[in-house]
Amino acid sequence: MNWIENVLIIGGISLDIFAAMEIEGAMLAEVKKKSLAIACALVTILQLGFFFGGYGICYQLSKHELLQHADWLGYTIATIVLAFLGIRLIVKAIRREFVNESRGEIKVSNYIRIIAVASLYTLMAGCAYGLIGTNVLGIFFIIIICSLLVVVGGLYTGYHFGFEKKTWAYVIGAVLLWIVAGEVFYARVFPYIG
Repeated sequence: MNWIENVLIIGGISLDIFAAMEIEGAMLAEVKKKSLAIACALVTILQLGFFFGGYGICYQLSKHELLQHADWLGYTIATIVLAFLGIRLIVKAIRREFVNESRGEIKVSNYIRIIAVASLYTLMAGCAYGLIGTNVLGIFFIIIICSLLVVVGGLYTGYHFGFEKKTWAYVIGAVLLWIVAGEVFYARVFPYIG
């Protein structure tokens, strides 16, 4: 996959975390730099761990030729994951869950579940990249940059504007994911079928 696809995939997956951090930011009395640094480190470590966990397992399956047509399978998995994640984000945008606003500090327990669910999508994306055999050095930096941007951006957006903008994050993320899913399907999966 090219770097634009990589940025859109990792960025789209990360927008779920943006929305979680926006809700947390809306409930803060002030943004403490230490708490922000911990949140950034935690999200980055989880995203990298899940991505490279999935990548390592599926890369080994592909490398040892335990799967037939591993690259086609990787692109197909990527297309399915991106499409379903887009649907999930739209459902979350439509549901508009109630949030009890109260001023306090960033609490890891409040958003760790959401980050873990988003990391499962990161795990599946890592599997797809492992089957394709993509060079992951660039993706390493994309994950770090996206993780930092969504945590800081989400917290400060919520802190300054409240949590209502999360709906737009979900919709934008879904559209980005569907664009990439369509492009991957058309350019990479469809030629195998046809």
